[in-house]
Amino acid sequence: MLLLLKEYDGARLITNDFCEFLERVPTDTLDVFGHASQSSPASILLDAIGQLELESPKADDYIQLIRANLTEAVDTCVNAAGREFETKWQKRLLKAASLGKSVLDIYNSDDFVDMCDTLRVLNAVRDFKIGMPLSFEQYHRLTPERLIQRLLQRHEYLLALKIARYLKLPSDGIYVHWACAKVRIGADDDDTICRLVVERLSGKPGISFEEIARAAYHEGRSRLATELLNHEPRGGRQVPLLLDMEEDELALDKAIESGDSDLILSVLLKLKKKLPLASFFRVINSRPTATAIIESAAIAEGDNALLKDLYYQDDRRVDGANVFIRESLQQPNARTSADKLALAAKLLSDSKENITELYALKETTTLLRIQESLDRDLTDSFTGLSVHETMFKLIRLGYHGRAKKIQGEFKVPEKVAWWIR
Repeated sequence: MLLLLKEYDGARLITNDFCEFLERVPTDTLDVFGHASQSSPASILLDAIGQLELESPKADDYIQLIRANLTEAVDTCVNAAGREFETKWQKRLLKAASLGKSVLDIYNSDDFVDMCDTLRVLNAVRDFKIGMPLSFEQYHRLTPERLIQRLLQRHEYLLALKIARYLKLPSDGIYVHWACAKVRIGADDDDTICRLVVERLSGKPGISFEEIARAAYHEGRSRLATELLNHEPRGGRQVPLLLDMEEDELALDKAIESGDSDLILSVLLKLKKKLPLASFFRVINSRPTATAIIESAAIAEGDNALLKDLYYQDDRRVDGANVFIRESLQQPNARTSADKLALAAKLLSDSKENITELYALKETTTLLRIQESLDRDLTDSFTGLSVHETMFKLIRLGYHGRAKKIQGEFKVPEKVAWWIR
């Protein structure tokens, strides 16, 4: 069987026995090894290495011969080394480049160092145990990060870690990928897997236990997912998964532990939408922080219905009455305002601690009902006036009897009544 596969920079020839890579010979390789290499500075620099190994003085003669083009020769040897698959020739070309740059007074070694790093990585993945015969061009087109991703897909975690460390790339994704694979295909029980994952990843920066826990949850291992989430330090990462897992109260507790009021509110709003109202209040009643935040949000949004239910559940009669009082101030007429105040008074009627407030509410309700009647019977408006102002206006309009009736209703002293007249 023979397969010919097109590659970015050549073609790959695959049979049952071998894999070969066919490409156009790179210019730098031709410059070092081609037919015209006799007069090439790079080929002379390579020959100088052979003379140096023989301890021949010709090595220095060769260097002096290409002195004017030594920088070019070094660069060519470095680039040619990158295109070689044989480690023997890689080393020899890099050795030639090293000799040349040691003679130069000024030379930027960054390309040389980068090529050494690249070849170490390429030689590691080209090994028959790994089986990724990448060319230099393919490696740079792929990028080191994506090469590591390919190694992870093959579960070559150790090599991926070594490459990441060598190239100073982040390694947290490698650990997370390993842990996710462990929870997906691990045959051990949940406790054993959790302990193994935590021991291996403990102290490693940037590890997302939430991602590992989500993998466990998707595998139907909810208990393992919950255990792993306990090791996620960021509350904002824990909460969404807990909500997906129907762990509503635990999600709320984690949000409260984080101290992030926005996160707490988002959880509360989701729970309010999801749960029956009685169940929702049952969840937050034992959590003062949650109660305070949902109360503040309801006040800010003017959600009086939620506030009434909240205060009723908490038996906070005064706060509930205040909601009705605020609503009464927003009513378009005296009758509806009086109805709201009557509801506020009803809330306070069973409490012995709010006698004064209850009395004031009842008086205000009575006054509003009287004013509503006056507005209906007379031509002028009385809504919004105090008791004294109402009496004064009635007297001025000639309705002394009605003014006298209000005096009696609100027990206005005779001296005050005379002063009003």
